[in-house]
Order: sequence, then C-alpha cells, then structure tokens
Amino acid sequence: MSDIKAIIVDDEQHCIDALQTMLLKKCPGVEVVGSAKGVKEAKELVDELHPDLVFLDVEMPHQNGFELLKQYEKVAFDVIFTTAYEQYALKAIKFNALDYLLKPFSVKELQDALDKCREKKQHRQKENGTSPMDVFLQNMKTLQQSHKKIALPTINGLVFMPVQNIVRCESTGNYTRIFFTDKKNLMVSRPLKEFEELLADVDFFRVHNSHLINLQQMQSYIQGEGGFALMSDGAQVEVSRRRKADFLKRAMQF
Repeated sequence: MSDIKAIIVDDEQHCIDALQTMLLKKCPGVEVVGSAKGVKEAKELVDELHPDLVFLDVEMPHQNGFELLKQYEKVAFDVIFTTAYEQYALKAIKFNALDYLLKPFSVKELQDALDKCREKKQHRQKENGTSPMDVFLQNMKTLQQSHKKIALPTINGLVFMPVQNIVRCESTGNYTRIFFTDKKNLMVSRPLKEFEELLADVDFFRVHNSHLINLQQMQSYIQGEGGFALMSDGAQVEVSRRRKADFLKRAMQF
C-alpha cells in the first residue's frame, strides 16, 4: 500500500521514465499517479489529483518549475526539486531547508529524500502556520520585485523585512544577527553564508568572515590595512585585507 502519492514534472521524457522506474523498483510506498512536461499541464494535474509530493524539475522551456509554485497562495503538497544545474536557485532552496536532487542522482539519494519527506509529514511543525515552503515562496516572489522584502524565519514565525532596511548581518556561529535601520536587531537560525548567497544580487557584500553589509547603507570607508566601512547605524565594520580589492571595486559602483 502506498503512503505517498506523487507526480513527476520534467520536460524530458527519459528523465520521467528513469525516475518512475527507480520509484517503482526501489522505493516501495510511493505511487506515481501522473507526470507532466510543463507548468500548465502540471498545474492541471496537481489540481485534479491532489498529490502528496511533486518531483519538480527546475529548468524547463517557457516556464521554470518555480512558476508552478507561484500560482498557489499556499502549497498543499511537498516538493523535491530536481535539477541538472547546481548553481540554479539552489541558494534559495538551501536557505529554506527544502529538498532537491541534483541530476543524475542515485537510488540512495532518492531514498534519503523520500525518508526526509516522510519524516516531515509525520512530524510537521508549523510555527504560526508557516513552513519552509511558505518562506521559500515569499523570498522567491519578493526578491524579484522593486520593493524587495525577505522573509526571516524565527521561533515565533516569520518577520517580513524590506531588504533596504537591513544595514548589516553579523555571524554568531550557526546563527546570524541582523541589524536594521531602526536600530533593532534580530537573531535568525541561519549561518551568514546562506544570507550572503541569498542577498548577493541585491547590493550586499561579505566584507569579512563575520560581516555582511548592505552597500546601500554604507556611509563612508576608512582606509587601513583592510579598512573599515562606516554604516548608517553607526557601526564601524572591519573589511578583511583579502576582501578589500573586491569590496572597493563593488563600492565604487555606488
């Protein structure tokens, strides 16, 4: 008896066939109830069959896999992303602790992803009604808009903050403390590296192992071996010597 009803979305038939065969032969408990080669067909299939899980290809002609998710106010199914492009949007996927399989993937990798899916299904803990998928969709939508916001997961739920209101981010081990223009700060359970990847395209720069700054919130630069960036909140943030040249190159663009 199956405990997971799944749909495969991939523009290449041989990928659909290969995954379906792996699931049939090596992954008991998973029933593939349909497949689609594009977003429009996938949307119709999901609405009709209400799957527990969607294997979703990222890079497809006309519309990528994320376009399917954007059509839902709230995603009622789990997603395992599949992609041959390691760099493509994986920073957003990793940031929100979602599962993905990098093509070509092994049976063991597939089984591990399904185990995680089952574990999340059994022990799902939604803080204030939010989930990693909610956070992911919010960040995918708003980071592409003119008034960019980021959804920050906290122990109490989500905090939605305009990116321009973030002055700097400081590493504290596996956590990051975020400082805002209103002088408040927030501790988030994500390492600084993940913020660096998520915010790289919106004028943030890693000036030091411990510091990521919003270049739009930098008021001046103080010369030195590495130097210091003087931020709008009054903080004087050290610039490491090895990052100085790249930092000054980026800073001169403003």
